[in-house]
Amino acid sequence: MLKKASLFILMAGIGMMSCSKDPISDLSTEETLVYITNHDKAANYTQYKTFSIVDSVLVVENGQAGTALTELDRDVLIRIISNMEKLGYKYVSPKSKPDIGINASWITNTYLNVVSQPLSSYYGGYWGGGGYGYGYPSYYQYYQTSESYWLISMLDFKNPNTVDKTFKVVWDAQIRGAGIGERQYVDTMVDSIFGQSGYLKIN
Repeated sequence: MLKKASLFILMAGIGMMSCSKDPISDLSTEETLVYITNHDKAANYTQYKTFSIVDSVLVVENGQAGTALTELDRDVLIRIISNMEKLGYKYVSPKSKPDIGINASWITNTYLNVVSQPLSSYYGGYWGGGGYGYGYPSYYQYYQTSESYWLISMLDFKNPNTVDKTFKVVWDAQIRGAGIGERQYVDTMVDSIFGQSGYLKIN
């Protein structure tokens, strides 16, 4: 009886395992999205009242930079403006000396990876080998990977560093995942990075 019960439990366990989801391959496109936000903990965000935003997206690929304004880019910029206004900031022209400047960048890095396959085991003697074994030599495999992500940055225009003429980044966010290049996820992506940054709210 005990053996039958154990066998039943084992069979049930195997059945449950075969029906369970693979935590990686079974993710939906939206579920792959990852949001990483950082901020200057010493910054007093209530001092900022106005903001401006770039009129195009900075595109950086392996150190080479340019700009673009696709429909996707435009959607992202518009959604950023909407979220900033909900937080209490007033959208103004760059000529109006805003307190905050918003940059949006699409960054792509390509890496060449090298994997060394070790020398395989030597096998026993074979006919005519004089007792020597044989094996396969080690070799290298090369493969290329490419990763893209959104980088949204908030710059402090109100308190510039007049010595080296730079602006301090007081908040930034990275958006990574399979759906970052699809317009249908723009609202979710942008709302999420601001949603987990409640300290930016000034009203």
